Amino acid sequence: MEKKDVCMLPGTIQCVKNYGYDGLDIWMDDRIENIYEAKFFIGHSLGASFILKSNASCDSKFIFVNPLVKKRRRFFHFVNWIRFLVFEGFAIKKAVPVRCWRHVFRQASALLGVDVLERMKRIPKENIIIIRGRYDDYFCDKESAGILKAGKFELIEVEAGHDWNENVAKAIADIIGNRQLP
Repeated sequence: MEKKDVCMLPGTIQCVKNYGYDGLDIWMDDRIENIYEAKFFIGHSLGASFILKSNASCDSKFIFVNPLVKKRRRFFHFVNWIRFLVFEGFAIKKAVPVRCWRHVFRQASALLGVDVLERMKRIPKENIIIIRGRYDDYFCDKESAGILKAGKFELIEVEAGHDWNENVAKAIADIIGNRQLP
């Protein structure tokens, strides 16, 4: 598979270079409104929301890592973001430059309005795989996992929290290597 066959959309405030795939730096460039054609779209956290609000072909394969499934008030997400930073942590070297943070807050606020579950229902279920960090108690929690299972979405749980780690990366590599391309 070629690099252009995969489009990565990073989690909040992170650079795409942290993930090992080509993609779009939606937290740095405020001119990105749509995504390019790819066989696989990988969206981490609010990166999944960006994919779902865009013009991605429903015939592509989608891998969503810890998506924000439940609609909640922005304040609740802000509190969970603080809890995530305190209890799980975040390497500052993974963050976009400070000069981009104004855009990050605007982008995050807009993406929190995306009804992830409703938009996922518009895509054939066989084209969606969700990877959930077993210890994600902040955004894609146990209740979210129950909602996804009840909706008959394919859910893979790995040893991870909310942030991307080697277990998430391995699960994605296995999926991409073992799935038929559209």
